[in-house]
Amino acid sequence: MMPARCTRAVQLALFVLMSGVAPASADDRAAAVSALAAAGVQVGSASLVQYAGLGDSYVVKQLLVAGVPADEALPGRSLRALHSAAAQGHQRIVEQLIAAGAGVDAVDDNGCTALAAASWRGHVQVMRKLFEAGASASAGAPLCPALHQAVMGARADAVALLLTHGADPDQQDSYQRDARSLARTLDREALLPAATQ
Repeated sequence: MMPARCTRAVQLALFVLMSGVAPASADDRAAAVSALAAAGVQVGSASLVQYAGLGDSYVVKQLLVAGVPADEALPGRSLRALHSAAAQGHQRIVEQLIAAGAGVDAVDDNGCTALAAASWRGHVQVMRKLFEAGASASAGAPLCPALHQAVMGARADAVALLLTHGADPDQQDSYQRDARSLARTLDREALLPAATQ
């Protein structure tokens, strides 16, 4: 993890060295902007969030090459492309965004991380990619704990994966409910193994 005091240029240089990915040349950026203009796609975070959610990896790649930061939130909001891709289960785009520097534990307007969005929908492969990239099972609490999202979505496989990665069933959400009490309220006690009861 890079210190907060690193400048953007230093962070980019470290990312390039660590990932082996070179930043796009001016010609590559210009070609990407032209391709996006020809397709009627505006260059900006709103397009990145939209096309990440739609699963269009080509447009997402062109937007990244054109210089749209992978972790830029929508103007006036906290929603990012990674949240959108994870919620829809677009693993390839999740991988693209992570490789381009998207913050895996960033929260959206509701306090949810990309992991919480994937957990609610049961996108286990996406969850695994997020964990591989360093996502925390407890990020987003208390507003939107990933384990609570998996329980609300009735996703047993997501619950199991979260518990394997250290999700705490005693962690409370903003309503002071732990995962067990939420499961009882929703009549989904079977989602949590007996060891966590």
